[in-house]
Amino acid sequence: MKINNLTNSDFEAIKLLHKKDKTASINKDAETLLSLFTVDGILIQPDGKIIEGIEELKKMLVYNFEQSKDYKITEYDHDFIEINVIGDYAFEWGSYRGKAVPIVKGKEISSGGMIMRILKRQKNGSWKIHRSIWN
Repeated sequence: MKINNLTNSDFEAIKLLHKKDKTASINKDAETLLSLFTVDGILIQPDGKIIEGIEELKKMLVYNFEQSKDYKITEYDHDFIEINVIGDYAFEWGSYRGKAVPIVKGKEISSGGMIMRILKRQKNGSWKIHRSIWN
């Protein structure tokens, strides 16, 4: 991983954000995932649809989890290649991958792609997702 302008405490706080994101995604925990975004967070989906703000993010998560209710997520992870910090913002990009299996019966499915995010440092030193786009 290439790291620029990142203090040790920032690195640990961003690693914690990544860990919470991974765990909440596997558990389909919408509330925790929402807590990882800034109130004015924006998510740009692969189809170009822009999800803006916590309420819209919540609607999207509830819908997505409802659509995938017949699947158990068995793996979700990201591999960030680069993290750059400029002031109270961090820019990170890399890849993500996931696997899920049908709850009843069927073949495992895999997905993955690239991700880029802008994180924003919070007053308490933690980091939240401010902008995110993936394919």
